[in-house]
Amino acid sequence: MTHTNSLQPLLLAGILSLATACRAEDPKSDGEDTDCSDPHAQAGDSAVFPLGTAITLDGSESSWCERYSDDEISFTWGFDRVPADSAVTESALSDNRNSAAKHPNFVPDTPGEYVLSLRVSDPKTASDPDYVVITISSDDLPPIADCGEDINGTVGQAARLDGSASTDPEGARLGFSWGVSSVPVCSTLTTANIYDQNTETPALVPDCQGMFVMSLVVDDGLAWSDPDYCTIDVRSDNLAPVAEAGTGGDLPPCTSNPFTLSGWESHDPDGDIITYAWSVVSAPAGADDAVYGFDDPTEVAPLFTWDVAGEWRFQLQVSDTLQTSSPDVVTFIIGPAGDNNSPTANAGGDQTVIVDANCSSSAYVWSCEDCPSTMVEIDGSGSSDPDGDTLQYSWTELTDTLEFTTTTTPVTHLTLPSAPAEYDVDNESDYTIQLDVNDCSMDDNERITLTYICRGT
Repeated sequence: MTHTNSLQPLLLAGILSLATACRAEDPKSDGEDTDCSDPHAQAGDSAVFPLGTAITLDGSESSWCERYSDDEISFTWGFDRVPADSAVTESALSDNRNSAAKHPNFVPDTPGEYVLSLRVSDPKTASDPDYVVITISSDDLPPIADCGEDINGTVGQAARLDGSASTDPEGARLGFSWGVSSVPVCSTLTTANIYDQNTETPALVPDCQGMFVMSLVVDDGLAWSDPDYCTIDVRSDNLAPVAEAGTGGDLPPCTSNPFTLSGWESHDPDGDIITYAWSVVSAPAGADDAVYGFDDPTEVAPLFTWDVAGEWRFQLQVSDTLQTSSPDVVTFIIGPAGDNNSPTANAGGDQTVIVDANCSSSAYVWSCEDCPSTMVEIDGSGSSDPDGDTLQYSWTELTDTLEFTTTTTPVTHLTLPSAPAEYDVDNESDYTIQLDVNDCSMDDNERITLTYICRGT
């Protein structure tokens, strides 16, 4: 009994050790993680796009057991619902049903709702489907073309343009259409000579010096943008001349007709001889191009004849034979006749002229020489016009006995004739002088008295 009892503790210990060993070698434990989660699909966020947009789906937020590599995971996309008029099917999806299909894309063919499902599968199981709704709108705003910055170019070398700043309000993919709008007279290039025509960054190889104007129009599949323009300035060491059409402004109703334009400040940085080309940009309503015009539009300061008051805009371009300047525009506003104000004549005020004659006596009898003829200045330069108009002058002597050196200038001279003299006697003659001034439509006059005293001394 004593021997038997001593074996019981050993037997119990062996049983416990065996049980522990059995638990440590559980046949269910084959190296797999029994807590590894099933795959979970995430089909991305629903969104609204304009018709014509290429739609890229996004299943990248889906999850699966980390034990599996990406190559062991597959994505299955499908269309659960499409608009009634749509012909889109699963075959429209790129990279469909393979491990690269996290981001398949398709192009909707009609407005409406496209409901897509995504299932993610690992080697043992597949996820429940997740859905995304793509709504295609028929409302579309036109895209905006951006031709990029103006650039310089070199003859025979490709000049590359950049339209990448063009945009679409709805974010649609853009198509590009470039054109050659204008070229120098020495060039034969056309739109057909553009390389990489339908890309963001086409190129043109200039064939001569001068300014090449390029255009860009973009489309979003539904609408075309307005054109945008940029230039390729192709030059050697020659610098373009600069046109200066002068300073415009308001002109009074009595502006000279014709009046003179001025391009004298135009210049060429290289000192080259330049030629001039004037043109009328706009004329007032009612102006007749058969009446108005330049005496010579190639002159630096041509005369221009106008027929109607109002706003006149002129443009000047200059050329040095290799390049033509950018245009410079000048504006003149000629006031209507009803705005004219009368001038004021100022003949200079009354004058008294004393001419002495030499006298001598013999036997207490005085004899005198004649007073000599004398020239007198008459000054009407104080006349004025409130509108700043150029004045016309006309001088007259009412008895018509005195002679003016000129009658049409602000300052003139009168010749007083010789006259008999008496000793110690003032022989006085009064003459009335009148000045008339005119500003083209209104006039004024003033009279002064010229007192002529012939005195024997």
